[in-house]
Amino acid sequence: MTNVGTIILLVVCVGVGFVLEPLMMSLRGDRKADATETKKEPEPEKKREPALPPTPEFELDLRMVTAEFFPEKVSLKETISIGYVDRDGNNAYKDLKPGTEVKPLRLEGNDLVYETLGTVLLESKIHVDKTNFKELVIPVIMERLRNPETAKEPEPEPEPVFLEATAILAVIKDSVEAGKVTEFKAEQVTEWAVGADLEFDGQMYQTGLVTFEAQTILGTQQQKAIALIKNGELARWVWAKTKLEMR
Repeated sequence: MTNVGTIILLVVCVGVGFVLEPLMMSLRGDRKADATETKKEPEPEKKREPALPPTPEFELDLRMVTAEFFPEKVSLKETISIGYVDRDGNNAYKDLKPGTEVKPLRLEGNDLVYETLGTVLLESKIHVDKTNFKELVIPVIMERLRNPETAKEPEPEPEPVFLEATAILAVIKDSVEAGKVTEFKAEQVTEWAVGADLEFDGQMYQTGLVTFEAQTILGTQQQKAIALIKNGELARWVWAKTKLEMR
């Protein structure tokens, strides 16, 4: 009996050891983990950068766009067909493709009045959003708003010069003889005259009127040309009938 009791006691002790040893190992592992965790230093808080305010969109008020902000040229975004009357009095059309550069003249509401470039100068108008006008003007205005000290004071306009009739005749004769216009020569002219003041492209001009003979498909015909004179100087020649610029 004694041996049997001893054996049973040993079995019980061994069983308890199997149960207690994993439990003790687990407790030791938890203690080590706790000790390791306590040794970790807290990470420093990252400084938060102040959020930048969103950049407001600039809504362009075309009423504030004066001539000083106009670019020299703008590009068309759509194909535009311009109708006009050629020198022979026939209807003609000129197609301007996207990317064609034109000269902006003035704004009329939301429309941009422009002039074509090249040998044939035609005036027409188009909605301003069908050109890159705003894209060119907005950066200039924004820069002016950021740096108002860079704004230039408008230079005073010089006093206009007005010519007497004899001076006007002398100016247009000198222009023709110097070859400033190639559509006719001095020997073709049958009459030199002083014309009435004329508004053209929003400006007033003194004028000279020339009548000359030209060979056309219908034979020799009388043609008229107008010389536009500004501040005592000849600005351009135009056909009297169509107001298109002469070469």
